[in-house]
Amino acid sequence: MINFLLSPILTATVIGGGVAIIMGAVILTVFHYFSVEKDALQQELEGILPGVNCGGCGYSGCAAYSTALAEGAEKNTGLCTAGGQETATAVAAALGVKAGAVVPLVANVFCQGTREHTHERYTYTGTPHCASANGLFSGPNSCTFGCLGFGDCVEVCEFHALYLEDGIAKVNHNNCTACGKCVKVCPKHLIRLIPKHELAANATCSNHWPAKTVRNACKTGCIACGRCARSCPVKAIKIEDNLAVVDQYACIHCGKCAEVCPTKAIRRGLLGGPRAKES
Repeated sequence: MINFLLSPILTATVIGGGVAIIMGAVILTVFHYFSVEKDALQQELEGILPGVNCGGCGYSGCAAYSTALAEGAEKNTGLCTAGGQETATAVAAALGVKAGAVVPLVANVFCQGTREHTHERYTYTGTPHCASANGLFSGPNSCTFGCLGFGDCVEVCEFHALYLEDGIAKVNHNNCTACGKCVKVCPKHLIRLIPKHELAANATCSNHWPAKTVRNACKTGCIACGRCARSCPVKAIKIEDNLAVVDQYACIHCGKCAEVCPTKAIRRGLLGGPRAKES
């Protein structure tokens, strides 16, 4: 009786094991005959790249970028934002071409609307995400152009370069690889990539309202007075749509604009500072 009961079980086990062995053999055969060997140049280039797969180059990762370079589909050897000039030079050497100059970029939050400088228009009780809050009258903050402070940008940053402090997002520029993910996720487009310079001067405001309205919304908002533009020796600042805009590639980092700004909307030195922030 026991042998009769075990027989179907043993039969099923043997059949299942046999099928598994056959399928394994088929998979190994397919892998052996149809696998694509990596190109030696592609492997060398991938080894040069930092391997952070941040996507700052515009490709899905280091493997995709190195493949495009090796195949000649991509000519720009300086797209790796994480590796910077050193990596660009090494990539160019491997390809036998001249390395171009790489301008290091870093993310910057164009808002200083902290709790101290702004106030709430209403109490928000919805989903704690910037994208959701922005859909309800541009969020609860008194400045409808300002940072919502729920940290959507912090969530997407794989390098712990963004953090929340006093109600707004800030950037730890030592960790930032300029991958651009925070730029894409911000519903108010307050985060932009700018040339990395320790003395960079920025009109760190995004409010386009007239001066009186700005002052009622944020103590450090730009009032478009034009003093910064008039003080700039290289004409790197323009007033556009009630907001001072600094041309980072023309700026010589003299700091005169920051000295004359009456609301401190222009700050010298990247906001967020070099200090590390725990993840």
